[in-house]
Amino acid sequence: MRILFLVLGSICFGALALVVGFWYLQPFLSRQFVLHRLGKPKMPAKPSNDLDLLGELSELLDTTARNLRLGKSMASSLHSAVETNACKIAVVDDLAVATTGGESFGDATKKLLLGTNNSELAFALRTIELAATGGVGGVLALERAAIVLRERSTNIHDRQAQSAQAMLSTKVLSWAPVAVCGWLIVTSDAVRQFLIFSAAGWFCILLGSSFNYAGRKWMRAIVSPTPA
Repeated sequence: MRILFLVLGSICFGALALVVGFWYLQPFLSRQFVLHRLGKPKMPAKPSNDLDLLGELSELLDTTARNLRLGKSMASSLHSAVETNACKIAVVDDLAVATTGGESFGDATKKLLLGTNNSELAFALRTIELAATGGVGGVLALERAAIVLRERSTNIHDRQAQSAQAMLSTKVLSWAPVAVCGWLIVTSDAVRQFLIFSAAGWFCILLGSSFNYAGRKWMRAIVSPTPA
């Protein structure tokens, strides 16, 4: 009976270690596999899409405002800003093309907003629409909107820094009991007898692993940014 418990315990412990290891290493292994298939060297991580979008929108609004101060029309200012900043936002490109072709900003913005569910992008489009009919005040609206978007980008940076610290603490607190448990199993015969050769021991292991996993998922859900 003892040998049976030992075999079953070893199999279950190995399966648990395999599942946990695969869960943590899957993103890294997937990235390495894709890079290997593409034959490209490992590249540093890029900023998140939210930060890219906020930075591009703020630069676009600032450039459009500068063009307006130079005396250009709103359509020409936006078109020049898109070309100068090599804008990669499809909605803004469509707005520049539509307004350059003679369509009003109000009509073009109304159509483009229907397919936009991003609050920052909708904010920028509304600001451009208002600036198109705001005269000198439109320039100030664009500049202030760019400041608002940069403040949002700063807030995201701060939130990511705080989230990274929280997740680091969570990883330490969740791995520490696993390491202690493994060390006690290896070094203590009494602990090994209880955890591996008894049903109550396996119940404690499964219950602790479940709480550990649930705690990590809960913490990740707390610190993860909400979609825009």
